[in-house]
Amino acid sequence: MINILTYIVKFIPLVISTIVTFVSVFPASEARLNEEITEQVQRIAELEQAYANGEIAPVDEASFFDGDLKAELDSGIKFNEICFLATHNSYQSESTETTKKLYRNLSDLTFGLVAANKVDFVSETLTDQLNCGIRSLEIDIEVFDREGDVSFTCMHSPNIEMTTTCYDFELAMKEIAMWSDNNPNHLPVTVIIEPKESFLPLEDMKKFGIDYADEFDAALRETLGEKLFTPADMLRDYASFGEMRKADDWCKVSDMLGKVVVLLHECGTTEKYIRLDPSIKTQAMFPMLRYKDIERDCTSFILANDPDELLEYEELAVENRIIMRTRTDSFTKVTQKNLELAMASPAHIISTDFPPRTDNTPDSYVVSFNGKTVRKAN
Repeated sequence: MINILTYIVKFIPLVISTIVTFVSVFPASEARLNEEITEQVQRIAELEQAYANGEIAPVDEASFFDGDLKAELDSGIKFNEICFLATHNSYQSESTETTKKLYRNLSDLTFGLVAANKVDFVSETLTDQLNCGIRSLEIDIEVFDREGDVSFTCMHSPNIEMTTTCYDFELAMKEIAMWSDNNPNHLPVTVIIEPKESFLPLEDMKKFGIDYADEFDAALRETLGEKLFTPADMLRDYASFGEMRKADDWCKVSDMLGKVVVLLHECGTTEKYIRLDPSIKTQAMFPMLRYKDIERDCTSFILANDPDELLEYEELAVENRIIMRTRTDSFTKVTQKNLELAMASPAHIISTDFPPRTDNTPDSYVVSFNGKTVRKAN
């Protein structure tokens, strides 16, 4: 009984601190977000001017490939024969000190079940990531509907984790499009779109339903224009992805240079999105599905985030010529086992929170393919 009382007394200050911190999180996050909204607008304007003035040199795309890129392109390497290093939550900027404190308190209260350093994860800007050779990004989106005025924004968790370099989604797409204009022969960039469903939505924040999916498709077509590589572009004369996969006829990478491929992360609207057109030919995004969907005609990309679980379905996925995405780590949680499994897997998109960066030091932990970010798929 004495031990229990001692435990309770010890944790009362921590519980009080956690409650006070939680109440303080939103005002701190909102203040930071308002700063970052302004910063994004300024950064895009400055980039636009710099590109127009010819102040930003194109990257050497071949320098990111583990092998002879020209020879592979000349030989007709296909999209499902190439592997890209990817980033997760590619918009995430540094969390506020209040949010960091909240997670430290929660970690203490749950004896480490909630990782204290989970919010220490930070991504560079999209432009910096692309300049470092990253060719697959992930962006979370939220929908705001203010009496019919619909806009799409990007953040991880309203109220708690709102720090972002990509708040205005259309500006984020403009950032990618400008970089692409400056590097017209870049390898195709995939952008995974993950609609979020918050349990603490902000005012006028709505669930990403099928009505908003139509508007989102329209926004993609408008902001990316001819850079958008659609399912119809990939299918060509095939009636379905099942038919295309059976023929082992994914597009050649050389036909996709300078293009952006947008993937819809599995969500509550995915099946409705597919039902709009089961062939997916009229859609702007490729639905990302799960293991159970490997043999469906509409399947092109699947999520296999756990590389350990991927082993169970690997043979079936390979037989069906599916493009797979897996992860080497999760936020700041790193295991050698997951890294090795992901790297040895046949996945085509390998996501990490520790990619090559502009600010890496010699002792930084970095995931890469022999120092590169693109290679032939296993």
